[in-house]
Amino acid sequence: MIIEILGYVLLATREELAFRGYPLRKLAADYGVLRAQVLVAALFVIEHKLGGATWTNSLVGSGLGALVFGMAALASRGLAFPIGLHGAWNIGDWARGTKGGTGLWQIAYPPESPAHVERLAMTSYAAVMSFAFIGLWLWYRCARAPQA
Repeated sequence: MIIEILGYVLLATREELAFRGYPLRKLAADYGVLRAQVLVAALFVIEHKLGGATWTNSLVGSGLGALVFGMAALASRGLAFPIGLHGAWNIGDWARGTKGGTGLWQIAYPPESPAHVERLAMTSYAAVMSFAFIGLWLWYRCARAPQA
């Protein structure tokens, strides 16, 4: 269990350094936050697809995650928060048994509708990540607003 947790923290650290460190900040400074976020998210999606994820998991899962972790990096002006957020998300995924069938628990799908459960899970994930993105975007905008 300790090895898995350490592995997911190190993975999150590597991904945040590679995607939300210098590349995101340089692109945001040169081309704006929107273009930078879209480009970095696209690269993150491609990396996950090449790593064996399905298109749905790559686009929705990794794509929305990239936008949230990117806003966390921009809003906090650092990498500690997005690394912690990303690591915690991956550890939670692993604990629920959704990282290759291992973890602390296993999801028991109803035999008649595993696809329905997967769609519901992905829809719930998209809703949570969308709210997180909006909250982080508001934090970013407030942090950049001129102080009176």
